[in-house]
Amino acid sequence: MRQLIVIGVLIICFGSMGFLFWHQEMKFVLPTPVPSGYITPMPAEVIALPSTHNFPNNQPLYFHFFNPDCPCSRFNLKHFQSLKKQFQNSVKIYAVIPAYADFNYAKEMIEDDGIVIIQDKDDSFANACGVYATPQAVVIDNQGKLFYRGNYNRTRYCTLKESNYAEIALTALVRGEKPPVFNAFATQSYGCELPTDL
Repeated sequence: MRQLIVIGVLIICFGSMGFLFWHQEMKFVLPTPVPSGYITPMPAEVIALPSTHNFPNNQPLYFHFFNPDCPCSRFNLKHFQSLKKQFQNSVKIYAVIPAYADFNYAKEMIEDDGIVIIQDKDDSFANACGVYATPQAVVIDNQGKLFYRGNYNRTRYCTLKESNYAEIALTALVRGEKPPVFNAFATQSYGCELPTDL
């Protein structure tokens, strides 16, 4: 009887560890499920941003889709901070958080009063930009056209310099180059699902 109890406890312990590993790590290795009815905005397509905010005319925009409750977004913060320092004089930067996210907590994590945080209360920003997971980067050129929408990196830890997709796109934009062409690792979303009305 004692052996059965020990085996039962071990099964529960290993099962719990397996569930936690899946919940915190492995599920983010897989692509985020694409919502039904999702339409991918194409590069050079004019993005109809919601009129709830006044965006500067003739200036490139960089939207950082961020969820303070998402482990992937938290891992990405250091990389986002480095991009902010590198490009803040060339593009207007916004952080977009989901409706259910804690605004003050997000502001505390972003640690910059110069970054405008937009609470996407009706998912209108996510829908307009074709974003259904966090973290994601959206870069719009000074004509309001989509320059880049996708992942920050091929890995959630943003450690591979050669696949720093958002950084490569921002660099190309600032240099006046054409939007870079990336593989599916850049545009197929990975991370935490967003609720959408798509």
